[in-house]
Amino acid sequence: MIKLETILKAKHICIETKSDSFTLASALYTYILTLHKKVSIVSVDEVDINLSFLPWFEKLRSITPSSADAIVEIDFNVQELYQFFKINSIKINKKMATSLYASLLREHRSFQKSDVDGMVFALAKELIELGAEYQLCYISLNRRVGLYEFRLKAVLFNNFVLTKNASCVEVTISDNELQLTGAKLSDVYLILEEFFTLQNVQEVILIKSDEEDKILINLKES
Repeated sequence: MIKLETILKAKHICIETKSDSFTLASALYTYILTLHKKVSIVSVDEVDINLSFLPWFEKLRSITPSSADAIVEIDFNVQELYQFFKINSIKINKKMATSLYASLLREHRSFQKSDVDGMVFALAKELIELGAEYQLCYISLNRRVGLYEFRLKAVLFNNFVLTKNASCVEVTISDNELQLTGAKLSDVYLILEEFFTLQNVQEVILIKSDEEDKILINLKES
């Protein structure tokens, strides 16, 4: 988790993120700007264009600046970042609240995942009260779907089989199939959750068919 001391002592902070954690990086970037410090944001992969509505999307770069004297990796979830702000009495402004709310939506598949509980909804309520543009988040993340997602879903839904008395879904994907759809592997992980909507399914296994059937991830319904 982030150490506040590291941020306060640094002159130039670089936030290292990925597509699936840019929402959190955006919130942290906003906070660091309030300290009047130099800050950069670097992504190791291409960030989902559906997140372009969030603050600082245009500031993304691919190379870590040599002048950065502190690097913060986004290796935490939205609840942990929210607690970091609260514990350190950091004021959450509208931009930060919007980024955190977007993260909450993505992490919990628009509140449709089985692990959603009262704490998740309580956090959503607090963020809305802090000014989160929740309608913008919902529209941007749920109604704007790229053609690649339709193609990817077609491949995944064609490639799955039911095992273990129909309680487990085994779905395969290859680099060639990803290339043809225009999607990334991180996009596959987001879609896997939809298989839990099938009756009796309690487990979803993603297999890389062009890597000797290597298991990439094994999800179990919580």
